[in-house]
Amino acid sequence: MIRLLPVTLLLFAALAAPAAAHKPTVGIGDQHPQMFSDPAFRALGVTHSRYLVSWDWFRKRSTIAQTDFWVNNAHRAGIEPLIVFTRNWRPNGQFRLPPMKLYRKGFRLFRARYPWVRDFGAWNEANHTAQPTAHKPAAAARYYLALHKACRRCRIIAADVLDTPHMVQWLRAFKRKAPGARLWGLHNYKDANDRKPTTRVMLRAVRGKIWLTETGGMLRLKPHAGSHGDGRRSTPAKQARAVTRAYRIARSSRRIQRMYYYEWKKQPSNRWDSAFLNANGTARPAYRALKRVLGI
Repeated sequence: MIRLLPVTLLLFAALAAPAAAHKPTVGIGDQHPQMFSDPAFRALGVTHSRYLVSWDWFRKRSTIAQTDFWVNNAHRAGIEPLIVFTRNWRPNGQFRLPPMKLYRKGFRLFRARYPWVRDFGAWNEANHTAQPTAHKPAAAARYYLALHKACRRCRIIAADVLDTPHMVQWLRAFKRKAPGARLWGLHNYKDANDRKPTTRVMLRAVRGKIWLTETGGMLRLKPHAGSHGDGRRSTPAKQARAVTRAYRIARSSRRIQRMYYYEWKKQPSNRWDSAFLNANGTARPAYRALKRVLGI
């Protein structure tokens, strides 16, 4: 019995080690490439970032220039981008699904212009009511399958979803059209901020790996007539706790490979605020919480 004890302890240690050692890759999503040159950002050692691109980005010089600015700055800074396609922001963008021919063209042109980018999401928050795919999961699946076929060497997120009450129902319909999908995206704000176990729900609903493609601590969502959100207000301390909780959630399963906090710096004109820095560049408690979870 005495001789067996060390072996038993080693066995338990071996079983416990993988879970304890799991550390997801951490990135920060932001639409403004000035983040990459910010000393506060560089101090974190983060090498991944996420950027949203409208599906028809190639049709206007202004959106081509904006995309060039972000992607090229990320490349020079040694950042590995995750590019997620989304609706355009014209009034009919909420309802208009892009023709498959144009959707494929946008992806083909993107790959030709930025061949070093290999990580993509087929559609941002595809189950959100502000997206034309909200009630058309089969269409979202077709976009994913088109990207998967066009670039076998790329990592393509199949469905990138928001943790809404109807998330699982939407995913069931998606999976019927793309049963082989094994990489998923989740925006788990309700879990990080309100302690609703939406991440566990997602883990049960799909097979394969999950990236938390948008997460973090909400400080403010201003109410607005006609908005899809109800508006909310938190405190800097609660926002910091949500940042920590989001990281703990990501560490809770080895299936969660990556997480992308959103966003870097407060934009005064935006209703949404989950930033690590105030508009004047000063750090919030959320930034200090991020440094702690990164071990800095």
